[in-house]
Amino acid sequence: MDPKAFLEKAKELARSAAGEAEKRLAELKERLDRDADGRPDLLEKALREAEKALEEARARFAELDQDKDGLPDRLKDLSEAAKRAAEAAKAKAEEAARLFRERLGGR
Repeated sequence: MDPKAFLEKAKELARSAAGEAEKRLAELKERLDRDADGRPDLLEKALREAEKALEEARARFAELDQDKDGLPDRLKDLSEAAKRAAEAAKAKAEEAARLFRERLGGR
């Protein structure tokens, strides 16, 4: 086979392969985008589900933050209870230290 014929055959095979690839790509796009809006349907579905989850999370947070200060009310209640418990523990520790010093000093 002469080189010119070989090159023509290679070009034809390349054009054929490119055409086949374009055809398969078009078929794939068609299968992924059934409503033909330019976006894959699976991606649109995932975005809708993400938006729904975001709205549900916002609604749940609104339920948890009745006073609308950006912190869930229960978290504030727990924080305040922990602060009170820490203050009580500190007071008891100070009282225990005072009693210990008195006993040591009393000897």
